[in-house]
Order: sequence, then C-alpha cells, then structure tokens
Amino acid sequence: MRIASTLALALLAACATPGRAPREVSRPRQDLVPLARAMVAMDQLAEKGGDEILVERQQRSIVADKDPLDVAARFLAIYAQPRGEDRWLGFKNLTRDHPDSALGYVGMASVYVEWRTLDQVDKTVALALENEPDCWLAVVYRARAAEKRERLEYAAVDYKTVLSADPANAEAHLGLARIARKEGDAPRAREEARAALASAPDHVGALSILADLALETGEVDQAATLWAQIAGASPKDRAARLRLAKLYRTASKPALAIVQLKVALDLKEDAEVLGLLADAARAANDLRTEIEAVERLSALDPSAAEWRRIGEMRLSSGDLEGAEKALRKALALAARDPGANAALGKIHLGRGESQEAVEVLRIAGDAGKTDLVALERRLNLDRLSRPDVGELQRAVQSAVDRTFRTRSAQVPSLAGDLKVRVTVNPAGEATQVELLEDTIHDPDVRACAYWNLRDATYPQNKPGRFTFGFSFKKR
Repeated sequence: MRIASTLALALLAACATPGRAPREVSRPRQDLVPLARAMVAMDQLAEKGGDEILVERQQRSIVADKDPLDVAARFLAIYAQPRGEDRWLGFKNLTRDHPDSALGYVGMASVYVEWRTLDQVDKTVALALENEPDCWLAVVYRARAAEKRERLEYAAVDYKTVLSADPANAEAHLGLARIARKEGDAPRAREEARAALASAPDHVGALSILADLALETGEVDQAATLWAQIAGASPKDRAARLRLAKLYRTASKPALAIVQLKVALDLKEDAEVLGLLADAARAANDLRTEIEAVERLSALDPSAAEWRRIGEMRLSSGDLEGAEKALRKALALAARDPGANAALGKIHLGRGESQEAVEVLRIAGDAGKTDLVALERRLNLDRLSRPDVGELQRAVQSAVDRTFRTRSAQVPSLAGDLKVRVTVNPAGEATQVELLEDTIHDPDVRACAYWNLRDATYPQNKPGRFTFGFSFKKR
C-alpha cells in the first residue's frame, strides 16, 4: 500500500537513533484514529467548559475502572482530566504500569508541549516510538515541538506523516494551516483550516486562522461571524469576546459590541473594557448603558499608572486615539509621569506632530531620551545664544534653512512663510512663543523655528516682544 510505505518511511526516520536500526511499520494503525478523535473532542469540551466536560471525565473514569488493563481507556480517562501536574503524573504512572505501551509517553509529550519544555517532548516522543514505532500519535507532538522551534519544514513532514495514517486528523491539518500562515500562503492555510473544521467542527484554532485571513482581505463581517463561533465554542475566552466586540465596532454595529463587552466584564471587570463599553454605548445612543459604564469606571478610580498601562496597550494595538485618551487621563493625575509622556510622544511622532513630540519627550526624561535625541537632531535644534536679536535671527534662520532643505528634498513643492513672535523677560528667557503666520504648513520646519526660538538665550535686561520672519521658496 502506498500509504503504508509512506508512513513506514517517515516513522523509520522518527525512531532511528545512532547505532540502532529502525523497526519497520507494516501498515497504518487504524486503532489510533478513535483515540485521536476522542482527544480533540475532549479538548473542545474543556475549551467550552460547563457540565459536558465534567460528565465526560466521569464517564471516562468509569470505563477505565472497569478494565484496568485497557491502556487506551485509562489513557483517555487521564487525558480528560484538567490540565496540570496531576494529569502529567497520571501519564507518568501509565508508563510505569504499561511499560510496553507508547500511550503514557504520548500523554506526557502532550503536557510537555503545553509547558513548552521541548527537550522533554523530544525524550518522551523518542520513548513512545521506541516502544511502538508505528504510534503516529507521538509524531503529532514531535511536529508541535518542531513548529514551536520554528523548524517548519520538519514540522510539515511530521504533520503529513500523521495525515498519511489519518487523513482527517484535525491537529495535523491545523498544524499545516499554521505553517502555511507563517509562510504567507493564505490559500493553503485556508484549505488546511477548513479540513480541520471538517473533522472537528467549531475547532477554535481553525476558526481563528480563518477569521484572521478574512480580516486581512477586508471581510470584516465574515471575520466577525467566525469570531462569534469562537466565542460560542469557548464562552469563557475573554480575549475572544473583546476581539469580537472590536470587530463589531469596526463594522459599525455598536449594539452587538455592547453584548460582547458585557460578557467580557462578567468574566473580569477592568477600566479598559468599561471604557470600551462606554464608547460603544455612546455610538449606539444607549444612554443607560453609557452612564452605567462611566459610573463603574469612576468607581474603580484607576491610578495614573493603570491609565498609562491602558494607553500603552492601546498604542501597541494601533489604537492611537484610544491610547491618547488613556494617556491624557494618566497625565491629568500625574502630569510628569515619564512612561505616559514617552508613550504620548510616540503618538505625536506617529502623527508627524514634531513640535508637540519634543515637549512631552523632554518631560519624559530617560524614558523618552532615545526618541528625543533622534528628533532634535532631525529638527536641527540647538541652545542658541547671541549678543543681539539680529544675530539670533540669523542663527535661527540657518537652522531652519537646514531643516527646510531636508524636507523640500522629500516634498519638492514645499514653500511658504513663517512668522513667530517671542516674549522675552529681563533674564533673557523666552516666556511665550506665538505663531503669527504659517503658510508653509510643514510640522518639522515649524517645530525647528519654534523650539530654537523657545530655547534661545536672548540679551539680558532687554525685555520685550520680538517678531521673527522666515520665507521659503520652492527649490
């Protein structure tokens, strides 16, 4: 048989070790297929939670107790248990009580993959295949370990080995889908994810891949439909609820977003989600929900540090508007908070708001130093000092001209005028810098003029208001 020979060759390589000849496999083991299906089904029940997994655990234990010598029944009874060290110990004891079986080692390998102790995965898979070289269930976990190590080619070979024995194996199809995603092959990722769903409907991993692929092609409604399935398959997955709520907001369906946000809050209440709920309620004209969300948010009374964390999280997700709102709240409580100012500086930089970025990055101190040094160099900022205002005008003009030349190389049509008024005190310090005219409309040129004039040292004992003009023509 072609399948048999393919499986044999792949598993020969799996169990071969230096100085030891591999044992041959005569045919794919069909007795492992029901085990594979039961494992996936139990994973899905555990993901869903509720009474069904409790009933499943009880029934598996009853079946195993009836025949202590049935290693497969005992394996499934252990696999059904909650994840943790007790489960690992159950598999460890199975290897002791059934030393010639591969299943105890397969179970241990499944736990080690969850724990990311990949060296232990290697050892237990090798022991499983030494006992039973045709136990392709072990190869699933060797593939998972290879995938986590980013050895995608090896992982793909192992997943295909599993499929040669069990063409409908959901975990193998899902593994190939993940690999295809990493390799940028969207059609193949979609095909493999759908194959996984054909074997295990509502498989969260497969649905997640399809949802991400849909979002990449702008199919927001389809992505939301898939995330709704994920939320149904894993009701206590708070992250899935939040992802779905944000998709509904993107799709201008705030009422549906409210439903998901309320479920997320039932799972765990925090200021971040209450803020999202208030925003969705406002968009849905749901005044009652908005008031409730705002009152609960006020009751939490988050500190500046908490608002900063919210702002940083929103910034990392690309939500600049939401990040700025949270950071402004942090700064309202602690105006010189370094982290909040540094994060706000990144937002200004991202928007091209050079003048504002300099201000907050200076307040941030060491937290914003790297960004500030690069920005000040780009803007040609210097602490200028001249004996009279005329020479100061020429010095600032020189700095502004350098910035203009850099910018006009990027924007050839750049041209216009700037007029700035500076109020100076008797100590020669600028107390106020006002922009009177700006027809060039370039943030870097404007920031260069503003900050050089703001930082300059003026002649002492000559207070007053001085106007500086700069004119720029197309190059």
